[in-house]
Parts: sequence; structure tokens; C-alpha cells
Amino acid sequence: MVFEGFPFIVGWELTLVCNLRCGHCASSAGLPRPNELSLEEALNICEQFPSLLVQEVDFTGGEPLVRRDWPQIAARLRELGIPVRMVTNGVLLEESVPALVETGVATVAVSLDGLEATHDHIRRRSGLFKHITRGIEVALAAGVPMAVITAVNNRNVNDLPGLLRVIRELGVKHWQVQPTFPLGRAREGEELGLSDACFLELGEFIRARVAACEEDGIRMQPADGVGYFTSLDMRETPWRGCSAGIASCGITSDGKIKGCLSHPDNLLEGDLRQRDLWDIWFDKDAFAYNRRFSVADLGEFCEGCEFGEQCKGGCGVMSYAATGHFHNDPYCFHGICARSPRVEG
Repeated sequence: MVFEGFPFIVGWELTLVCNLRCGHCASSAGLPRPNELSLEEALNICEQFPSLLVQEVDFTGGEPLVRRDWPQIAARLRELGIPVRMVTNGVLLEESVPALVETGVATVAVSLDGLEATHDHIRRRSGLFKHITRGIEVALAAGVPMAVITAVNNRNVNDLPGLLRVIRELGVKHWQVQPTFPLGRAREGEELGLSDACFLELGEFIRARVAACEEDGIRMQPADGVGYFTSLDMRETPWRGCSAGIASCGITSDGKIKGCLSHPDNLLEGDLRQRDLWDIWFDKDAFAYNRRFSVADLGEFCEGCEFGEQCKGGCGVMSYAATGHFHNDPYCFHGICARSPRVEG
């Protein structure tokens, strides 16, 4: 069967270089990948997006602002009519504001992983929280659309109410909350793990505050890994399965293609130095874990679930990170409540 979808959203790891060594970094970022893409190669990749109907490109890393030619890549995408969004740790945010304004980046999402003491501990740099919040204030004053992303775990879940107050005070209008993936450095200890109780607490926090956030003009958005199928699932539309290889894909800093940038590096679909993105995307064997899904693929946490055919086993990254298999996400409100009832679905 010929696949007929398109990669409407592309995540692009501009570099694996990072100016932090955060304790929960799923990609263990720090040093560059060998032979990262040149500016010329990156601009050539940009030219491949329009024919694939790409609607959004999300710059990530590592730390994307470390790559000094990012404005040229963003500018070319803007010329092509493709919005650019960026995820940054915020270290270079304040000094990058002029370039962010000039290139018209659609949204800059900054990581805040708790209140000051917690954030600086997880990010392993004293004074970072104050530095980042100052950068957010400067960016907002310059008209840069800002968002906050928080990766929730056992260490910081109790900081969420206080962090919401900080977000209100800063004037940020978009907050994405997501579970911490057990990948990279997050696997090195239990401190930044995610228990079932913590996951349910995250869901209860979102349910209790999403309406008040809307009244304040703050959009609290649960990420794909937050759910599914109980009264705690506050996403706007019902979960319909992971979009990796269906409506989105990721590009690594050395030109490799993944269904999602958060997938481990052993899950590659092709190399843009050898084939165009069109050929990789429409390869009959590409992204088989999602494109050829059947309920028979559901793992032990999901088999027999009444929502299995629709859900497809939850977030692919969390499923693979936690169990080594796709379609087997153990962090599911419906599944956790069925195994150990705490809230009614």
C-alpha cells in the first residue's frame, strides 16, 4: 500500500552541542555529532520542504542558539513561507533577541523545570533560573512570542503550582507540560524518574488548573506523552496515536532521519546526504512501526485495551524508552488506573 501522508511538522536538531549538561537530557547533549551538516547542506534541505507540504519546522538541539548560522537557516525557511519555532535552554536567549525578532521566529519555547532551586539543580548551573527568566522578560518586551516547557518528574512535580505563578507573573501565554522520558542522562538515577503516582499527580494538576489558565489567557498544553482516556486527559482532541512517520519526522544534526527526534539513534530511516527527504519519506519500508500498526502489535501494557486500536499504544518515545518496544506505553492514565485505581476514568 502506498503511503499518502506528508511530514507537516519537522523537528530539526541543528546541533548536538550544548552549553549545559542537564540531568534529564534525553539525548545526552554536549559535544557535536561527528560531521554535522554545513550551512550549505542545511539550506539545501530547506529547499526540499515545500514539495512535502511542510507547515512548521522546530529547531532543537543540543542547544540550537549555539549554532551561530541558525538565523540564515531560519531566514530561508521564512522566505519559503514555513514558520520556525525553537526550543532553547535559555542560556543565550537574551543576547539572541535581536536575531529572533529579525528572523521572525514564530515561537521560542524555553525550558523551566521547576522553581529556582529545583531548576538550577536539574540543569546543573547555579543562577540559571534568574538568568533565564530575565531573558524571557527581555524577549517578551521585544515582541518575541514565548512559551515555557516543563519536563515533569518525581523531583519537580510539587513545584508545578509555584511555577504556574511564575509563568503568570512573566506574562507567558503558553505552557507545555510533559513527562520526563527515561532516556539519556535521565536513566542514570532514580531522582528524575517518573512514578505512577507522580504521573497521576501531573494529570490531576492539569485538570484542576486548565480552566483557570484559560481565564488568564494561558494555554496549558499537555504534550503527547500525557494521557490517555480518563477524566485526566485534558487534550483538546482525543488521542489518535503517535504521529512519527505519519505527519511528522525529525532531522538530526548530521542529516539522519527519524520518526521523532526523541527516538534513540538506533531508530534511523535514512540519510539526507545519500537520499532526498522525499525518497526517504515515501520509501515503502519507512516508519514501519507506525505505518503498519495493527492491534496485534500492542505490548503487555496495552494489549486487550478497549482503546488500543485508536490509541496505538500511546507515545512512541515513552513506550520505547520505558519498555524497549513501541505501542506499549506504561504511562497511561487509563492503564495506570486500571492496574491500581486512584481516580475514576
